[in-house]
Amino acid sequence: MPLTLHHMGLSQSERIIWLAEELGIDYKFVKHNRDPVFAPQSIKDLHPSGSAPVMVDDPSPVTNSKVVIAESGAIVDYIIAVYGGGRLALTPKDGAEYPHYIEWFHVANGSLMPAVGRMMITRSTGADPDSPLVKRMVDKWNSGLETLDARLAETGAYLAGKELTAADIMNFFALTTMRGFFPVEFDTEKHKNILAYLQRVGERPAYQKAMKLCEGDDFVPLLQAKATQFDLMKNISPK
Repeated sequence: MPLTLHHMGLSQSERIIWLAEELGIDYKFVKHNRDPVFAPQSIKDLHPSGSAPVMVDDPSPVTNSKVVIAESGAIVDYIIAVYGGGRLALTPKDGAEYPHYIEWFHVANGSLMPAVGRMMITRSTGADPDSPLVKRMVDKWNSGLETLDARLAETGAYLAGKELTAADIMNFFALTTMRGFFPVEFDTEKHKNILAYLQRVGERPAYQKAMKLCEGDDFVPLLQAKATQFDLMKNISPK
């Protein structure tokens, strides 16, 4: 079992564990606890980025040597190509669904995560909520949710189409666990397709298994309209 997946509690690395479970591949799971909010030294020792996820493939069947990757999108691509037989990814051969797949795959870390991350930072630093900059950040987040909800209304299922793909795995964290850091609330009418999507994905056995591995049996995934802030964030007070 050359593949080791390093997960830090309550982080984007849940994506990688979920992916591995959906694919049904063998891997070694290593969990790291936050210290107390940010990454511990054990994560920093693995890769210069000092963040999770981290994948170690030793030896990699591609290079016949040790490979270490720390970017979640890159790890998803690598695992699908090397161990997943291309499953959960679409190519131009898949026709009309391919452009949606490739766009939404990159929306996750290119737009959605930065949008909610910026709002989290402004709240934690006590920025004026009425300032033009903060309002612009909120508008960007709301616009992203509107676009996402419209896409889910169109497919009635997942972001690329009728089947789950890596695009869903990449985006789901920002809609769920990330809200424990920044408790945004979904509107039951405006975001009804997002809320139905959260329930749909939340029922997947691979997702349920991954979340239990990542956060323990007592953790309840944030699949509802409202989200409660994680206790660890209460140690960070606005200035």
